[in-house]
Amino acid sequence: MTVFLALTAVLFVWPATDSPQHVDAILSFNGPNEVAREARAVSLAEKGYARVLLFSRGGAANETTCPKVRRVVVVCFVDVTNNTRGEARFAAQYAKQHHLNSLMIVPGRLQATRAHLLLERCFSGKIVVDPASEPLLRFPKDALHEWGGLLEALLIRRGC
Repeated sequence: MTVFLALTAVLFVWPATDSPQHVDAILSFNGPNEVAREARAVSLAEKGYARVLLFSRGGAANETTCPKVRRVVVVCFVDVTNNTRGEARFAAQYAKQHHLNSLMIVPGRLQATRAHLLLERCFSGKIVVDPASEPLLRFPKDALHEWGGLLEALLIRRGC
C-alpha cells in the first residue's frame, strides 16, 4: 500500500513538470476544472510563449467556448473520442501538418503524466509540461481514473 501511495503522489499529485518555455504551440487539454486550464493556457499565450493555441473543447456534448487571444492563432477543436488520447492525436496531427517542432501542454496536474506519455507517442518534437493548478477535492476519484488511463496506456493501448 505504501508503494501505491508513493507512486500516486509522484505520478499524479507532484508530476514531473517544466517551467514555461517558448514553443511553436500550446495545447490546452479539456477536463475537470476547465476554468483553470483555460486561464493557464490563455495566460501563457498572452505572454508570448507561442503564437498558436490548440484548445480542446472536449467532446461534442461539452459547451466549452473557444477563447480569444490577441495576436495568437486559436485553433479550437472538438475531440470525437472525448479523451486525452484523442486530444494528443489531434495535436500531433496538427503539428505535423504545420511543421511544428515543440508543444507546451496544459493538462490538469493529475492528468500531466498520462497526457505527456500519450503525446510523446504521437509527436516526436519537444514537449513542455506546464499543468494548471487544481484543487484536490476530487482527488480519490480522479486518481483512480488516472491510474486506469495510465495502466491502459502502458499495458493495453501502447500506440499513438
